[in-house]
Amino acid sequence: MDLSTTIIIISLVSICTSAITAVTGMGGGILLLAILPSLLPAKAVIPIHGAAQLSSNLSRFVLDIKETCVKPVLLFTAGSLFGAYFGTFFLAKVNLEIIPLLMSLFIIGIIWLPINKLLNLIPGKYFSLGVVQTALSLYVGATGPLSTSVLISDKYSSSQVIVSNAAINTVLNIMKLIVFFSLGFAFADYYLHISALIVCTTLGSYLGSKVRKRFNEQLVRTLLKTVITLFCIKNIAVYFYN
Repeated sequence: MDLSTTIIIISLVSICTSAITAVTGMGGGILLLAILPSLLPAKAVIPIHGAAQLSSNLSRFVLDIKETCVKPVLLFTAGSLFGAYFGTFFLAKVNLEIIPLLMSLFIIGIIWLPINKLLNLIPGKYFSLGVVQTALSLYVGATGPLSTSVLISDKYSSSQVIVSNAAINTVLNIMKLIVFFSLGFAFADYYLHISALIVCTTLGSYLGSKVRKRFNEQLVRTLLKTVITLFCIKNIAVYFYN
């Protein structure tokens, strides 16, 4: 696939996935991550996805900033600093070709297993979540549903969950990009991909925020889980076939 075709596909996919997240509070970033291994080298998937998700989450957070739950976000941020620091130690030793396999297995786990019940057992919930979620994100990329599940279990409103999770994942992706930059990832080599993702995820967030209340969230989430699972199965099959 040539560069221009790749950029067009990435742009269209990122608009749709960002809008999905703005509507449902989750799923779009995972779907984008599940698709990217078909469009990018394995070593670039996590950092490029991080750049896209930073733009998507930051725009979604800024558009509805008044809905933010400040205390969970601050506690998560404190934990995230530790997560980025400790998660960096082993990243340089990981064979990057295994990343699509790891993240596909992780994605299937978080969308089909009752993780909210497990997460509520963690002491110092939001601080601990910041440590664990940030460290994991360096290896599997899509950890947003972890914080979404905790916010939902704490009985915040739908809008508060969506916007607070956007704030949390803005922090997480800033940490992620700092880590990959410090390890020497050549972001400049993918400036066209990143530029397209930034523009299109911001547009997707805007469109999704305008139509959020017009969709049946449960139906959209069920369809998302099915589509995401199929992409993950495809990534797993490709890894073992190759």
